[in-house]
Amino acid sequence: MSENDVTLSEQTSLKDSYPVLVGFSKAILPDTDVAINIEKPMFEEKYASLLVSGANIATTDRLPDGSLIGTMIMIHYTKEHDGVYTVIGRSLMRVKLEEISLSDGIYYAKLVSYPYEKDCDDDTIAAYANIISTSVTRLASGDKEGKIYKEIPPFFLQDPDRWINSFGPAFKNADTNLLFYAKKLSERLEHLAVAIGVQLDRYKIKEEIEKKIQDNIEKSQREYYLREELKVVNEELYGSDDERAKYENAIAELNASDEVKDKLTRELNKMMTLQAGSPESFVSKNYIDTVLALPWGKFSEENRDIKRAREVLEEDHYGIQDVKDRIIEYLVVHNLSDGNVTNILCLVGPPGVGKTSIAASIARALGRKYVRASLGGVHDEAEIRGHRRTYIGSMPGRIIAGIKNAGTSNPVFLLDEIDKLGADYKGDPSNALLEVLDPAQNSTYQDHYIDLPFDLSKVMFITTANTLQTMSKPLLDRMEIIELGSYLPEEKHLIAVKFLIPKQLNNYHLSAEQVSITDAAIDKIIRFYTREAGVRRLEQLIGKILRKAAVAVVEKDEQVLVDEKDVEEYLGIPKFTESDAFLQDRVGVVHGLAWTENGGEMLDVESLLMKGKDKKIVTGNLGNVMKESVEIALSNAREYATEKLGKEIDLSEKDLHVHFPDGAVPKDGPSAGCAISTAILSTMLGTPVKGDYAITGELSLVGRVIPIGGVKEKCVAALRNGIKKVILPAENKKDVTAIPETLREQLQFTYVERIEEVYKILLGL
Repeated sequence: MSENDVTLSEQTSLKDSYPVLVGFSKAILPDTDVAINIEKPMFEEKYASLLVSGANIATTDRLPDGSLIGTMIMIHYTKEHDGVYTVIGRSLMRVKLEEISLSDGIYYAKLVSYPYEKDCDDDTIAAYANIISTSVTRLASGDKEGKIYKEIPPFFLQDPDRWINSFGPAFKNADTNLLFYAKKLSERLEHLAVAIGVQLDRYKIKEEIEKKIQDNIEKSQREYYLREELKVVNEELYGSDDERAKYENAIAELNASDEVKDKLTRELNKMMTLQAGSPESFVSKNYIDTVLALPWGKFSEENRDIKRAREVLEEDHYGIQDVKDRIIEYLVVHNLSDGNVTNILCLVGPPGVGKTSIAASIARALGRKYVRASLGGVHDEAEIRGHRRTYIGSMPGRIIAGIKNAGTSNPVFLLDEIDKLGADYKGDPSNALLEVLDPAQNSTYQDHYIDLPFDLSKVMFITTANTLQTMSKPLLDRMEIIELGSYLPEEKHLIAVKFLIPKQLNNYHLSAEQVSITDAAIDKIIRFYTREAGVRRLEQLIGKILRKAAVAVVEKDEQVLVDEKDVEEYLGIPKFTESDAFLQDRVGVVHGLAWTENGGEMLDVESLLMKGKDKKIVTGNLGNVMKESVEIALSNAREYATEKLGKEIDLSEKDLHVHFPDGAVPKDGPSAGCAISTAILSTMLGTPVKGDYAITGELSLVGRVIPIGGVKEKCVAALRNGIKKVILPAENKKDVTAIPETLREQLQFTYVERIEEVYKILLGL
């Protein structure tokens, strides 16, 4: 019978009779490990054959002359030494002994579980637990013998008896017996509190005695002891001749300039004159250890096989062929110049398109160490350049710390999210990076903490950003920009099949035979659950499906096929819909297109006229540029209605409200000018706007349509929202040729030079 086979319900009878060991002066509490010593001459012939691994026995403290209480024990194993049997086992439960019989000198009894009566609520249990816990904590602080005093486990409210039983080995016989023979939980809690209180009182008395003895130690003895202890501490830290010799040898073997060695030697001499344990001595020791740990003159052996580099990039990333080609070009030039490339790559694109993983792939292709430092939210210049050694806790900046962790002087060093650097009264971290990323300066880079020149010229720095608009212009001048655009739905599908699903299957230790996701299911996830530029959210949703599928695999031992109809069961109601109502013609509503740091987005512009006093209301969390665009758009719309259509637009008793939905999302930029002007004119004239078009373009005051950026991302956003007709500035026609053919084939482009052309297309004027 195993421990799990025993049911602890009230008055549960256990089948069969079990042998009984008698004569124990100390009760054995349930849920504890036990070792029972039995003298061999007395028990050898009677019990030896019964005391075997896996058997169950019962113990009681007196002869079975009535209804007795004992403990049921499972035997793990027995051993014999010097005439004594030792039975090792685990106590399972408290039991009543019934139908006692004697056979061949061995007592047998039928056992009935006899649990303690739970007669108090959780609040009472918790109150006792807090009292006991306080005493236990004080005892534990001086528990040098390693007894079982410890914190209250999380299960004590659900199973307080188990918690109480764990204290048994720490108590004498009388206290243990009180805990065992009590009938109710309240009695056990009271006994335990009293027993631990007695232990605490004894501990207090012991402390007082020890304190008196310590106070009586003669002053000369104490001073001698302290002097010897100080000597040992001093030698352990940095005062011994052996320790000094160790530092001197490390400095001599350092592959660094004489300037570095001389400064380290001076710092070592200074440290040896300082009092051991003083703050200044710790600062000196940390400085020496840090400088010695830097990889002075240590370089990783580089793999310059361009074919290998191509294979790595293809293995790790699907699509983005122009980006991979540009990286190969960079690596070729890097090889030809013997590693002295002066360009700093800056990978720019929305979240989740693979910027960080591209840097890791470059490191893997070159066989270099890879270091990543996230700069998001960094606003203290010392985070980059290090702290000056004027206080305890000073440390090197992130650049030197990364080089130290890499262990080589030529790692691939990724400066992630460089566009999110901040600036405050502590300095501007972007200015500190100018020296790091300038090939003409970084060969003698000086961290404030190290205060020695360190050569960063062999480090391959790569930076990432979501947008270039917030980056320092001097910093941007030192970089070569590589843009990573949004993924098309077809690309997301292939990335999911080739990379994301195998990766998540591996994460959850599943095989493709156990769980598979159909192409239709993947397409449904992409269309109705994610509308991101990258694939990070797509990967999360695939992981969610696989986790839920894993439950079915384990519980039902069956293969799981996730089809299109199953997606909603796994992921819930779709987040996005494709409704024809969205494409209907409406007055004052225009589908604009915008580029954000998260990729292309559909940006509806809504306009409304109402009774008022010629007020203009603009809402939607807009920046100054967008607010100015509204003013320009209004002027264009009024001028066109008056001069071209001959309709006098009287707004003296009207208020114009222009709104950009999704007000929680900040919006700024000039590319919505054409959409705003069309929405306003539609409202003034009461003419519906064609809903199957999307438009982007900046508008000048005289009606010229000015080119914009982010054409690919905006086109992807239009297609993602079910719109296949896009109006673009005429000067952006060249940008369309750079869009993947699969995207161009799905869209119908119209190019315009003036706002009048837009009005004609969208309003039929």
